Amino acid sequence: MFPEIMRPLSPVLFLVIVSSQAVVSGQTTRAELIEKQREDKAAKLAIYKPGRLEKILINAEDGKLRRLIAPHNGFFVGWGYTYRPTGAGFALGGGFRHDLFDRRARVVFEAGQSFRNYNMVRGDFSLPRLAHGTLEVGVEGVYRHQPQDDYFGPGPESLTENRVNYLYKDNEFNGRAVFTPRPWLNVGTRVGRIAPDISSGTDSAIPSIEALFDDADAPGLSEQPTFLYGEGFAEVDYRDEPGHTRAGGHYTLRLRKYADQDLDQYGFNAVDVRLRQFFPIFDKKRVFAFQLAVSGTDAVSGSRVPFYYQPTLGGGQSLRSERDYRFRDTHMLLMNAEYRWEAFSALDMALFTDWGKVAPKFSDLNFSNLEHAYGIGFRVVAAQNVIFRLDIATGGSEGLRYMLKYSKVF
Repeated sequence: MFPEIMRPLSPVLFLVIVSSQAVVSGQTTRAELIEKQREDKAAKLAIYKPGRLEKILINAEDGKLRRLIAPHNGFFVGWGYTYRPTGAGFALGGGFRHDLFDRRARVVFEAGQSFRNYNMVRGDFSLPRLAHGTLEVGVEGVYRHQPQDDYFGPGPESLTENRVNYLYKDNEFNGRAVFTPRPWLNVGTRVGRIAPDISSGTDSAIPSIEALFDDADAPGLSEQPTFLYGEGFAEVDYRDEPGHTRAGGHYTLRLRKYADQDLDQYGFNAVDVRLRQFFPIFDKKRVFAFQLAVSGTDAVSGSRVPFYYQPTLGGGQSLRSERDYRFRDTHMLLMNAEYRWEAFSALDMALFTDWGKVAPKFSDLNFSNLEHAYGIGFRVVAAQNVIFRLDIATGGSEGLRYMLKYSKVF
């Protein structure tokens, strides 16, 4: 029965079998074709090679560039220099540094120059690893030249239209001893001699200081003594990266006494306290950063504090709605707050606000009549350092201000 039923279906079955083999064969051929195309494409692909600019950024991010141009031992170069003051503008520095005597001593020679003709030269010799690495002693000599520092007059009521400039330069020699009982704690002392000199400013766009002010409004303008000073200081530092901090704290205290060696008119004491705290969120991609700073100077009996050593407020490092050195008096209060986040690799952004004031007495450093600023900032970061930043601020007497700086805020 079964053979008789199958006999008329045989041609149909034959066609089904042949068709099935053809489909399978076609699928196999198509899969092989796709695989061959993939192999051909992979063979044609070249290994990606970053461009010249991208290589520089990658090396900077990895720290290779910094190790190349600024090694621990040998000749080094970089932007900025030690003791570069507010208002110096873009600057380059460099020199030579090296460990000596099996790392028991270290020598540093450095010079720096800004596009505004600010410059500095210094030499330093230290014994950094005494007492099992917990004690450093050293000596340093410094020459500074600052030809266009701004002055607006004394006190919080000074006027923007009274802006003048002056040239400050000095020679300083000091010795120090620094004790480090813990990796995060430094305490020490410093003694030194400093000889300041004040003369006409070189900024032709505004008057020189003697055109508007005399010694009554700018103590120490007419003559400058040589000072001897003694200092005590303490520092707590547990930041994760000092150049681009995302977590930790940094607290400093400095007490200094200046003794007038020539005129017996300008002896004074100075104190400076700075508290900085950083709170990270979301794996340190976002950071809340805060700073509180208080500075004060008090003249000894029968003396005045020279205007060029009084605390100042204003500029890219403090009150960003005002010019550098906009306010100056014997006491100063400053508060900064920033919310920072990583926009993408090598670029951070920040929302910020600054508050502060200057006053002739410490008791006047209250929270009334504070100068303020708020704005947004962009920071280019490489090798855990802020290379440069653009801050846009408002809230002051001059409207919207744009500041391009080559260092971090704090």
